[in-house]
Amino acid sequence: MQEISQISTCSLSSGSSGNCIFAGCETANILFDVGRSAKATVELLTQINVKITDINAIFITHEHIDHVSGLKVLINKYKIPVYMVWESFDNLNPDYKSALGEVIRFISPKDKIKIGDLSVECYKTPHDSAESVGYIVSYGSEKPKKAVGIATDIGYMSKEIIDAMCGCRIIYIESNHDLDMLRNSSYPEKLKQRIKSKHGHLSNKECAENLPYFIKNGARKIILYHLSGENNTKELAVKESKMSILNAKLNVGTVYLGVAPKLSPSKMISVKIKRVEQSEKKITLTQKIKYHEIPEIDIENIAVSVKTAGEMG
Repeated sequence: MQEISQISTCSLSSGSSGNCIFAGCETANILFDVGRSAKATVELLTQINVKITDINAIFITHEHIDHVSGLKVLINKYKIPVYMVWESFDNLNPDYKSALGEVIRFISPKDKIKIGDLSVECYKTPHDSAESVGYIVSYGSEKPKKAVGIATDIGYMSKEIIDAMCGCRIIYIESNHDLDMLRNSSYPEKLKQRIKSKHGHLSNKECAENLPYFIKNGARKIILYHLSGENNTKELAVKESKMSILNAKLNVGTVYLGVAPKLSPSKMISVKIKRVEQSEKKITLTQKIKYHEIPEIDIENIAVSVKTAGEMG
């Protein structure tokens, strides 16, 4: 007998002040990056009714401080398994390496890690760190189905990113800067060139022009992620993405388009899944969440209707 369950996910924090994404189901709860302090991370989880002691794993995209800031203290206290590529680990500060000694698990692109009923695969992304990866969260054992895709801190939309994100129902995708705002900003020219480079950050324009393809291939909930506080606004990011989606004239139903807030949890969104077997281990923390009570401060939450209304579950 098949049972209906769901994978729930939200952004806990986004941008240069720190990045962190939560994804969980009945049997597994995962964090992607811990860019805020350990204390802030615990408090943010509390806001979505999740305890830090119920986090089963942490996956790191790369070693920049806005993605690992809280890692050392968090691991020293809670000993949560941490997954990252060797190059990122090797470029951490020595005290971070020491803290991770007991819990580090090295992964490589194409590796698939099973956490409860979830499967996490990493893929290579272009960024100016020692190494950088994105993650795909899938469910199912025989023929895993993609549920959540994460692509942040990316200089351009590479073939690896497109192939990995294709088929994901929920996607977190970087929409870092508005090109005109960056051009006219007070940033030094060298920094502007770094941001615009193939190993920098994705602009609103580059993000938006790829969304129709992802929607054609299954994406129904899109969260614009890692917006710059100096060279972007949520209004500009949403406008560019919304226009691209509408201009594509896709007959796919309703697409959710949101912006991850900087310092607070975004709206919890989910994708329903069918499971044949009931897992023996059952974690109750996500089962009774009242999603409408989760803070939606500073989030742009709009539905882009494309010809017909459709199911967003």
